[in-house]
Amino acid sequence: MSLHVDELVIRGVEGVRHADADRIARAFTRELTRLLTEQPPAAEALSYDVVSGLRPLPATTSARRLGRELARAVHRELVR
Repeated sequence: MSLHVDELVIRGVEGVRHADADRIARAFTRELTRLLTEQPPAAEALSYDVVSGLRPLPATTSARRLGRELARAVHRELVR
């Protein structure tokens, strides 16, 4: 299985600086890889073009935690 995330857009998150983007992306990639390894999506879910409208994330100023929470939210959408 291969997954390509072309763009990750984060809106409405206070306390996270533009400089945190690399840390968010690394944490997102690590966590999503781990989750997809443990619980891959069903075959019919493999054709997603866009995942949007995710539930609100917990408040945090940690770039790593934000990346992990984003990955968990995306994973929930892929396996539902």
